[in-house]
Amino acid sequence: MAITNVKNNSGGTGDVKASQYIRVIFALALSGLAELASLFFIQPLLPVLAVEYDVPVHQVSIILSAETALLAIGLLFTGTLSDHYGRKRLIIVSLLLGGLLTALCPLVQSWAMLVALRAVIGLALSGIAAAATAYISEEVAPVVAGVVTGYFVFGNSMGGMSGRIVASQLIDHISINTIFYGFAASLIIVAALVFFTLPASKKFTPTENLNVFRVVKGAASHFKNKKLALAFVISFIIFGTFTSLYNYLAFFLKGEPFHISPANAGLLSFSFALSFFTAPQAGRLSAKYGSMNVLRALFAIMSLGMLLTLTPNVITFIIGAVIFTACFFGCHSIGLSWVSKNATHARGQAVALYLFFYYMGGSVIGFFNGFVFHATGWAGMTAFIIALLVLGMIVATHLASGTKANLVPAETAK
Repeated sequence: MAITNVKNNSGGTGDVKASQYIRVIFALALSGLAELASLFFIQPLLPVLAVEYDVPVHQVSIILSAETALLAIGLLFTGTLSDHYGRKRLIIVSLLLGGLLTALCPLVQSWAMLVALRAVIGLALSGIAAAATAYISEEVAPVVAGVVTGYFVFGNSMGGMSGRIVASQLIDHISINTIFYGFAASLIIVAALVFFTLPASKKFTPTENLNVFRVVKGAASHFKNKKLALAFVISFIIFGTFTSLYNYLAFFLKGEPFHISPANAGLLSFSFALSFFTAPQAGRLSAKYGSMNVLRALFAIMSLGMLLTLTPNVITFIIGAVIFTACFFGCHSIGLSWVSKNATHARGQAVALYLFFYYMGGSVIGFFNGFVFHATGWAGMTAFIIALLVLGMIVATHLASGTKANLVPAETAK
């Protein structure tokens, strides 16, 4: 972790010690890990839940859909809450609420009530990402903000991976109720760690009130900022293409010519660990070459990765999927940093809108690609994903050209 003492150019004075950044990275990455782990550990438990609650297999996934849907909707409001109550406070409250609600899951006897409770948990945890990213933009020097955001994204990716893997390995040895209690305890423990390790905000200025009209008006104003509105389009594409790959990868690999079981296909999620390198590195490269230039290059490499998955060789397929996955986390890190940097006000709300479109992209594009995959196979879905990535490259190019125009020296602009 190559962060040394850095001059804080974001309005503060003096040098910021590396130990301070280490505390920020630790607390925020850990909170992101706990958030995603506590949401997605339910996925490998679906077969067992279907049996225990006597739910048809084709309906049991509604519990995961309910979580992510309420997470996306909650992001429309929790960003505003963080602008009013503060970043650190909202992160801690979200973790505590998530832990307490998860602890109630073993007490629920009805399937409908369990689905509703898991949806509320998604809503409770929605405050973490928006508050964490806004905290970084305010408290971390711009020169390393992209790197710190990268480590937060890494924490998210490790949460999504570890939640699935831990639950899948435990289900044969302990009860579902014990797993629920374990993840509930982890959220509460992380809340305590964040309380003691995350430095208090020094540059946070709370919004005046939570008037609904003001919130709607504030959200609408973000869409008038071209740099943000187009970033929302990019976020929709980023997670939509990623979700499509992992939604249908196991279905494709179990057929000709691979014959790989879904359990073994799921091991590709270990590639999420590459986010430890790719997300922070994307931040470093963005500081050197420009965010949108790096994002455009990553989209191009993702397209290459998808093309590699068209080959009948399993090793080449894996390489292509891993390349795609590694670049995805870099894209997400750049997108988060871009929105925080270019929001002129209410950063928490701006980041929340970015994440809303991010998760909605996963929901909408991921669902639509099911029909594409069914009708045209993997090749057709690959073509559609690449088309979306090309659209993302066009948007990134437009944003990059606008950034260059804003950097024209004053004497030449006269």
